Amino acid sequence: MMRPLLALNSPAPQVKSLSRRLLANKTAITLTITIYLLLYFLRSEEEQTTPPPNFSPFETTSSFHSVPQDALFSDLSIQSLCESFPHHLTQHRIQPVLKMGHGEDPLKRHAQLQSVSACFSSDDLLIVSDMNERLTLGNNASYRAIDIIAHLPPEAYTSISYLSSFRSFLTREPLYPELTNYQTMRLLQSAGNLTRENDPTTGKDGWTLDKWKFLAEVERTWELRPNRDWYVFYESDTYVVWDNMFRFLGAMDSSKELYIGSPSLGIYEFSLQRGRLRTMFGNGGPGFVLSRAAMEKLLGVSSKEEEGSDEGRERERRPGFLSLKWLDVIRSECCGDTVLGWALWKEGVTLTGLFPMFNDYPVHGVPYTERMWCQPVLSLHKTSPEDMMELWRWEQGRREVERPLLYADLYEFRAPGSSKHASIRTDWDNTDWNRYEPVHDVAADDLETCTKACEQDPTCFQYMWRGKERKSCVLMPFISWGEAKKPIKETVRSSKWGKWWTWSRDEAEKTTSYTSGWLTGRVEKWKEEHVCTEADWLSPSLERYFYLIIVLIIIKL
Repeated sequence: MMRPLLALNSPAPQVKSLSRRLLANKTAITLTITIYLLLYFLRSEEEQTTPPPNFSPFETTSSFHSVPQDALFSDLSIQSLCESFPHHLTQHRIQPVLKMGHGEDPLKRHAQLQSVSACFSSDDLLIVSDMNERLTLGNNASYRAIDIIAHLPPEAYTSISYLSSFRSFLTREPLYPELTNYQTMRLLQSAGNLTRENDPTTGKDGWTLDKWKFLAEVERTWELRPNRDWYVFYESDTYVVWDNMFRFLGAMDSSKELYIGSPSLGIYEFSLQRGRLRTMFGNGGPGFVLSRAAMEKLLGVSSKEEEGSDEGRERERRPGFLSLKWLDVIRSECCGDTVLGWALWKEGVTLTGLFPMFNDYPVHGVPYTERMWCQPVLSLHKTSPEDMMELWRWEQGRREVERPLLYADLYEFRAPGSSKHASIRTDWDNTDWNRYEPVHDVAADDLETCTKACEQDPTCFQYMWRGKERKSCVLMPFISWGEAKKPIKETVRSSKWGKWWTWSRDEAEKTTSYTSGWLTGRVEKWKEEHVCTEADWLSPSLERYFYLIIVLIIIKL
C-alpha cells in the first residue's frame, strides 16, 4: 500500500515543543479519527474495486509532429503553435467535450479557447452549454456552443417531489430556481435584452444550474458524436496536457467499461450484503474520461442500435431520457459529477481513480513531493485565465517525443524555491490555505523566527509567516508556488481541552498579513537528488487521494 503523499523526505516531521504539547493533549481524538478512517479504507476485500496502487513505467511516444525547439513560443501565433497538433486522433478516436455556461466569466472561456482548446477545429471540439451561441475569437476562430439544457425532459420542470414541494412552501421560492433562471435567460435572449448585468445564470446561480448538464452532456455527446473510442469531458478552467492525454489513452482499451478521473466521495449505497458503502465519482473540475464501452453501458445503446433498430429510433424521439431516469437524484444532489458517478455505479461502471495525474490543484497550488515528482501530468483544475494562456505556450517548448511532461517538468514553469526567485515574497501565500493544511504551526513573533524554525526542521522546504495580529508560522514539507494575498481580517478558530476533558472552541477576528519564504539551498539540493529517468504511470487507486487526507487531519489536530 502506498505511503501518504505528504513529505518530500523521510524521516517524519519533528514537531516543536509547543506543537508536541498540543498534540499530546489531543491524543484521544486523533486516535479516534485515525482508527475510523483506517477502518473505512481497509474494509473487506469484497468492497475493494481496485488493486493496490503502484507505478507502471512504460514507454510512450508523442502523437504531435516535431517542431523546432529553438523557436520563441511566446511570440508565435496560435496557428503556428497548432501546426504540430495530431488532428487525426480527434477526428475519429478521441472526442473532446468542453462544458461551459453563458454566465461564466468571459475571460475564462476566452483563455480556454485561446490555449488548451485552441488547436481543435470547430468540427473536432464539442462545446456544451446552457445557450446556443456562436463564440468568435480575436484570431477569427469561431466555435458553436450547444444548449444541452434545452434537451431536458419536460418532467424536469413539471414533476414535483414531496420534499421539493415542502421546501418551496417554506421558503416561498420556485420549486427549481436554477431552471427558472434558465428560462428567464432564454426569454431575455429571445427579446434581445440579455446582458451580463441581468443574466440570472451568473455566479452561484450558474453553478446550481451546472448540475443538470452532466448527464445531459453525455447523452447529447453520444447523439452527435457516437462510437468514438474515448470521450474526454472537461471545463473552462481545466488545463489538459493533450500530449500526455493522447499517450495515456493510446495505451488503454476502449472496449472495456472505463470511467477515469480524480476520485471524490460520492453517494452512499445501502445493501444487506455490504451495509453502507460510500461510492466514488470523478471530480468534474480536472476532467474525466469515458470509454466507448462505458458510454454504451450508461446509455443502454450499442453500435447496432445506431444502425437503425427500433429501440435506437425510439430513444431518439425521447430527448433527455438519461436525465429523466435519474431525475430525483439530480434534484437531491448539489453537483452533477456526483450524479453521473452514481448513475455509472448503478450500471456497474466503477471509477478508475488516477490522482494526481488528474489533479484537483491549480498550477500555482501543486504541492511538489517525491511521490508525484516523476508522474505525468494529465490535467489540472481551477486554472486562472492568465496561467492557462502562459502555461500553454510554455508547454509547447517543453514537449519531447519519447518523454511525457512530468511534474518535475511542470515545476520549472514557476520554479518555486529556486535561485531564479527571491527567497522571500511579501503579500504572498504559498500554502494554498483554502484546501488542506499539511503543515504544523509554530509560535513566531517575527519573520526571522519563522525562517529559523524552518531551517531547524529537516523536513521543511518552505514556510509562511502570518504577521500583524496573528503572529504564527507555518512550515511545509513540500514545495509549491502560491499566489498573491493582501492582508485581510479573518476569523481565527482555536480549540483546547478544558477541565474534566471538555472540548471548547474559541473564535476571534484578527488582521493577518502573509509573507512566504523558501529555503533555496535545500530545494536546489533536493532537486539534484531527484532526477527522473522514466515516467511513473500510476495504476488505478481510489484510496491514494484519501490517504493524504488522513494524515493531514492528524497533523491539523
